[in-house]
Amino acid sequence: MSEKIEGQNNIAEDVDEMSAGKLDRRRLLKHVLAGGAACMAVPCSGFLSQAFALGTKPVEASWDTDQVRVSPVPHRYLHGLIRSDVKFQVLLPVAWNGKIAIFTRGFSGTELTTETFQLAALTKGYAFASCDEGWYRPTIADNPQDDYYESRQSLVELTVYTKALVLTHYGRAASRTLLVGSSNGGHHTRWMVEAYPLMFDGGISGFGYNSQLTQWGSVARLVRNYDVIAPRIDDIIAERAKNARWDPFRQHLSAPLTKAQLTALRNIYDIPAELTNGFRYNDGRWFGSEASWKSNYNSLLGYLRDSIPRWDEAYRPSGGRPTDAEIKLWDPLNSPAYIQIDLRREDCHGQLARPLVIMHGTADPIVGAGEAEGYKNLVAMTIGPGEAEKLLAVYYIPGMGHGGPEFNDLVPAQIDALEAMIDYQQSNGTRGAHAPAFMGIYPREPVVGSGNSLGFYGHTGRDQRKASRSKP
Repeated sequence: MSEKIEGQNNIAEDVDEMSAGKLDRRRLLKHVLAGGAACMAVPCSGFLSQAFALGTKPVEASWDTDQVRVSPVPHRYLHGLIRSDVKFQVLLPVAWNGKIAIFTRGFSGTELTTETFQLAALTKGYAFASCDEGWYRPTIADNPQDDYYESRQSLVELTVYTKALVLTHYGRAASRTLLVGSSNGGHHTRWMVEAYPLMFDGGISGFGYNSQLTQWGSVARLVRNYDVIAPRIDDIIAERAKNARWDPFRQHLSAPLTKAQLTALRNIYDIPAELTNGFRYNDGRWFGSEASWKSNYNSLLGYLRDSIPRWDEAYRPSGGRPTDAEIKLWDPLNSPAYIQIDLRREDCHGQLARPLVIMHGTADPIVGAGEAEGYKNLVAMTIGPGEAEKLLAVYYIPGMGHGGPEFNDLVPAQIDALEAMIDYQQSNGTRGAHAPAFMGIYPREPVVGSGNSLGFYGHTGRDQRKASRSKP
């Protein structure tokens, strides 16, 4: 009922070692990058099972859908399960460009919520794959078998599986693999491209964050301080609309904010963040994002309501599931050490070895643009500004919140820019190009120091070091 995939002979011994638990997974990944398919059985018809070896035992996958589709371009569409719980899809275009694009989903997404990336990639001829990564935001708190960190294993398995499937379907290995995503997927992209430079040739990290702990701690800080300024938020928004560089701490409103309101406002603009390696940055929301605090307040609260019971099982101020009033007071830096360690498993480290493109809205209330600014400076500090200049391209979109048409319309251009950056790296400068000076109308940020974005409190490194280390 199955057959061996061509190209496996040279890895048969290593696969045996893998099954016996003697072979590191990265050694097997090298084979996959070279075109080897690892222990995959191909279905003859219907919903037959397949498997490929990864880790110490085979990982099972099954299909529930195998169709020919014609939109947006003719392609073969597959949907099914990796292992028993990770839903995935793979789209194999007839006019294949020889490459793969792996999509990593948003925090509230599934394998099907692929935003603009699926259309752009498939239209350009990429084989495209995505999965739900083994967890779902509305249910993870009540499903102890699910884990946010499962995304790492799921994305590795999806990528290896897709490479093997592509080899079988087209008769040749993919020449390149991109990782793309935004928000939670933007975080996963930079996190995974750092960790698996032999698996991914580069990535697009749209408005992503650098750490679960810094990201969700900043959201809780925003909502509890917003409650203090809520009675004056319309006045704050109106003043900002008149003056993009209005400094509320030096230029008072006609009816001045109270001391408590000024403190709360500063606590939103200034959110000190520190990664597990000791790198510090300002995760505060930027000047010009105030209107989006108001419009996204319920969404911000919803993230915390759904997930704090899973992020921090010890946070039970009243002995049961936290109330809305209680979740606003959550601070992961006050959580038990084991909770902080768990949240920091997804910290980025800045050890970038493959090209990466980042675009981020300056008015993003959910993932502050300080996450992109912080990552830019983290990479420059870790690998040096010269290497960072070659590998990392950051662009800010003034006035855009958590995604939007400004970003979506530029996904094809981001793919093209990333491809040129990869060509340049892989050819040692004989092909391709550096990152473009502009992505659409948006200028590339310098890789060292403060960016050229709209003004925001705590913009300079000096201000970041002076930022309050208190945790209101």
